[in-house]
Amino acid sequence: MVASVVAAAAGSVQATAAPATRPPTSLASPTGPTSPASLLAKVVVIGVPGLTWGDVKASPELTALVNQSSVGSISVKTAGPQTCPIDGWLTIGAGTRAWGSDSGQPCGDLPAVSDGKVTGWQTYVDRQAEHHTGAPIGRLGQAGYPMCGFGPGAAVALARTDGSVANWQPQFDQAKLASLECGDAVVDAGALPLREGRAEALQKVAQLVGQVRQADGWVLLAGVSQVTTNDHKQTLVAMQLPPDDGPRWLTSDSTRRPGLIQLTDITATILRGRTAAAVDPAGPEKAGPLDGSEIRSVGDRHTNAAAVIDDRLDANQRFEQPRPVLFAVALTIVGAEVLALLWFLLRRSPLSRRVAVFTLLVQGGFYIAVFLAQATVWWRWPSPAFSLYAVTIGISVVSAVIAQVLLKKYAYFGLALGAYLLLLIDGVLGTPMQLGSLYTDGPVIGGRFYGFGNSTFAALAVGALITAGWAAQKLFDKSRVQAAVAVLVIGGAAIIVDGKPGWGTDFGGILALTPAVLLMAWLTWHGSISLRALVGVGLAGVLAVAGVAFLDYQRPPDQRSHFGTFVARLVDGQVSDVLVRKLQMAVQVFAGPAGWLMLIAVVLCMLATVLPNRVPSQAYREFYTSHPMVGPTLLALSACGLIGMLLNDVGVNLPAIMVGFALPLLVAHLLASHQPATVLPEPHLVQES
Repeated sequence: MVASVVAAAAGSVQATAAPATRPPTSLASPTGPTSPASLLAKVVVIGVPGLTWGDVKASPELTALVNQSSVGSISVKTAGPQTCPIDGWLTIGAGTRAWGSDSGQPCGDLPAVSDGKVTGWQTYVDRQAEHHTGAPIGRLGQAGYPMCGFGPGAAVALARTDGSVANWQPQFDQAKLASLECGDAVVDAGALPLREGRAEALQKVAQLVGQVRQADGWVLLAGVSQVTTNDHKQTLVAMQLPPDDGPRWLTSDSTRRPGLIQLTDITATILRGRTAAAVDPAGPEKAGPLDGSEIRSVGDRHTNAAAVIDDRLDANQRFEQPRPVLFAVALTIVGAEVLALLWFLLRRSPLSRRVAVFTLLVQGGFYIAVFLAQATVWWRWPSPAFSLYAVTIGISVVSAVIAQVLLKKYAYFGLALGAYLLLLIDGVLGTPMQLGSLYTDGPVIGGRFYGFGNSTFAALAVGALITAGWAAQKLFDKSRVQAAVAVLVIGGAAIIVDGKPGWGTDFGGILALTPAVLLMAWLTWHGSISLRALVGVGLAGVLAVAGVAFLDYQRPPDQRSHFGTFVARLVDGQVSDVLVRKLQMAVQVFAGPAGWLMLIAVVLCMLATVLPNRVPSQAYREFYTSHPMVGPTLLALSACGLIGMLLNDVGVNLPAIMVGFALPLLVAHLLASHQPATVLPEPHLVQES
């Protein structure tokens, strides 16, 4: 069965996605020849720091361009905590996220060009080494074919590795753009003023677009950064003119979402099929492949500019609201739990017990609501933030009610099963419930654009392992082998969906879940595990993941997922910068007391699964020892959380989320099962848990 799970996962990597009913149209030549004369047309990128969809709505000139354009929103996240114009232009030049601005300082002016060289270029080179970005700034400038640049931002984007700039002018020159010495071009239209003069600046941008279009090139108008460090973070404007097959929606293989691209896609589109220059970044790292993919258009034509703009503004609400609303939802649910538990501890009445159990189940229902809320399209409702809050709380409560009505004291299993099945379906469908959910970082901060993130994986792991434990308990008395097979089937399905490129696409997740499932199956089969068997289980998990990653690596670079990209970095000897960045992110949580409190709570919960007799709760000790699948299930949860904590960049946050799902379900079950003596006993847990 282990072999079948591994084979299924490996086979799924090689499967290609079914073609769309309408083939996507590319911004550039599909053949990618190296000679500019053989290309369909030159690509001209017009970068406008701070260009929002609100600006397009406020500008009649830009609104008029919408029905002539394929449109989308662009994520401008770069390597640092802020995206100033210098960060955006350096990122375009590197083809991967770069760090340009000085942390904690306001966005400064772009550097001047003096004697054909960007002033202070070495400062930006050193900054990449200091922050371990691995960004080979200057890569686009080393492309080896003629490109033109206009404006200070273009100089930064097209500078060579030594900061020198060729074929560049400080102001836009229409005649120069139309000349044969200009292949592709980058134009800096200038950052938009914050208030005074913004309307006039937008009008000039529209006029610039008209001038560039006369050169018969592909025009990509895009916001390339924020303007100040305290700007409202949001996705910015991307419009491609003229479209080759009518106005549609922009996308790329790096986002896999219609209407959404990212900043590094601009670099890949300019290069479009050419091999990126071999450039060594500062520091010991080696340059990896381009982070972005060629921009293309997909979907049906749009013909209503006002509706398109409103759709983009709604999309920004979808991307921006989840993170602040998450805190409000968590505060509401946890606050209700604390009050209910205090009431129960003080009164010990049947009513207080029922209320405490219900609030705990509501927290379990949250792990269903956080994803199912996307089906309500809340971002199109009035007051999107409040709508998301109300929908999430409402679905959490309804989930708890349904589970309690149908399964009584075993509602915990219903909620775990619900989360498991919901995420399996979401993964197979291409994760439509992830984008804009409370558990997705989102385009605003450059998180995952597709697949399962760490928080989603944590919910899936808990749902899968509890479901597997329940099924194995039902089969345990009949056959240990059948019980172990049930664990492999249920856990294996989660591994495949979580890891398959195009579904969950979660490299770190299957690294943690695979050994946990194998450990649980072994304990179900044998009842205990030796050191030799433990090492074997670990090696089997590593080999399974390595096989899937290697097969993904065999695909073309622009089709690889996180699996193949990691192998490529490993083969190129530049995985160290990735590991350093992940480690830095993992330890950031310990900058305040909250991180240490989470770590203490996680460690105590893990110890409770290993040393159940030391837990000061008779109900827990009886539950652990009287049902054979409780121990393997809890140990698998601990193993998954521990491995995930050590391997993922969120560190202790991952097992903390798992605890936040599993612990309330466990406590709710113990409270519901241990009623006062006057209450009639329920059927024995061995038959139901």
